[in-house]
Amino acid sequence: MINACVIGLSTIGLLHCRNLIKIKKTQLTHVFDYNFKLGNKISKKFKCKTSNNFENILKDKSIKLFIIASPTNTHEYYVKKLISHNKMIYCEKPILMNLNKLKPLIKEIKSKKIKFCVGLNRRFAKPYLKIKKQIQKRKISTIRIISRSANHNMKQSIRNGGLFMDKGIHFFDLACWLSSSKPKKILSIAKPLSSIEYLNNNDFSDAFVVIKFSNNIVAEFMYSRENKPGHHESIEILGKNFSINSDKYFNKKTYFSNFNIKLKDSYYKCLKNFVDTNKENFLIEGSNAQIICDAALKSAKTEKEIKLKF
Repeated sequence: MINACVIGLSTIGLLHCRNLIKIKKTQLTHVFDYNFKLGNKISKKFKCKTSNNFENILKDKSIKLFIIASPTNTHEYYVKKLISHNKMIYCEKPILMNLNKLKPLIKEIKSKKIKFCVGLNRRFAKPYLKIKKQIQKRKISTIRIISRSANHNMKQSIRNGGLFMDKGIHFFDLACWLSSSKPKKILSIAKPLSSIEYLNNNDFSDAFVVIKFSNNIVAEFMYSRENKPGHHESIEILGKNFSINSDKYFNKKTYFSNFNIKLKDSYYKCLKNFVDTNKENFLIEGSNAQIICDAALKSAKTEKEIKLKF
């Protein structure tokens, strides 16, 4: 049995708590949140332990797996602490905020043979798995991705790295996965589309992004922080004489529901896969997606095309 602790007890953290209970090989023994009142409340709910000091939990040698579901601006602190104690780490995307610190960190993770997983759960979502299966033997030319949110929360966006790092990273990764390739150049248009509120805080509310991959597939992305019907995401794949749209594979009853509802099963499968394989999962893929996010942001700010290097 793998004893586990969840760090960060908002919506996704609570989802991970429930999933740890469902997975046969894991046991939720601890939770932690910087808000001790919340941590105490959740620990009672799940009948596990907590502390007002993370160091106390970290010193417990019985805890093997830690899930980082805290705000992005806290990831670096927790990742470094857990690496120093050789813990098994499942980290929600992105790994950390500063791209310059990412490569040395990955090098350390690999040299110490840390079992690390980046939570790229959408790879396990049924609609996208079905699309991936259908395009295996087909030549695709274009990938179109739309992601629009119902949560207009500028402070949360900034805390989690901004539009591209918070929202875009999952979909940049999906485009790499579906195209079986890496981007070679990217162009973002965001300033003319974004609200003054976001622009004044060095972030974007809306963006249109075009990526050209090494195998000449083109991916188009439309991101928005505002969508009155609710959360909307869809992927369309185009090729010679065919098109495939993910919309028909989503449950119509939950189509505009929050991602933790309509993609709930993918979180479970991604975590379970990490536990079952008991090895590194999506570390390089998560890193590559973060490199794309950084390039998308530079392009949006400079309004110029950016060439990518991995």
